[in-house]
Amino acid sequence: MPCAALADFCPELAMSLFAAKPGLTHATEFPVDGQGSAAKLAGSCSEGTKVMHPTEKVVRQFHESWDLRDPDRGAEVIAEDCAFEDIARGETLPGKEAYKSDYHRWREAFPDGLCKVENVIVSQDGQWATVEFRNTGTHTGVLRSSLGDFPPTGKRAEVRYCSVMRVEDGMVVEGRDYYDSATILRQLGLIG
Repeated sequence: MPCAALADFCPELAMSLFAAKPGLTHATEFPVDGQGSAAKLAGSCSEGTKVMHPTEKVVRQFHESWDLRDPDRGAEVIAEDCAFEDIARGETLPGKEAYKSDYHRWREAFPDGLCKVENVIVSQDGQWATVEFRNTGTHTGVLRSSLGDFPPTGKRAEVRYCSVMRVEDGMVVEGRDYYDSATILRQLGLIG
């Protein structure tokens, strides 16, 4: 089973495999073949797997692409005219390229960073999803932000986020991220 197919079939399994091989930089580097343990595990992944609402699948793909180290996978579900607001930074990220740029900005600051989706709530009309997730990572690269550039501190940060996203025809067309930037700065020892 190719890696992309594994990630589509069972993102949790793909992320577990990635976590087991921390030196990997991209999802396509998984050593998966018909005889490997990954293929055997994938067979068990389908047992008891819940059927997701299409909107949930889209927003999970968006967020789980961070753990898979695959910004292209996240960009696949972002509309070209998507406006994604980072409320804490006061910035709007327009479209796929802005998403990829933001991905690389965070990956530079937190190369070991993980994004764990904890809850997804889809609206009754299926257009909106609220995603609660937790980002963790060690600050070993420059953190570039609207507040300035912060040199590496070597400290770990763990922050809860909430995304509110609107999905149309399988694409994220707008969204907003809410989080406490002061918590990040405090954990990194950058403010008291």
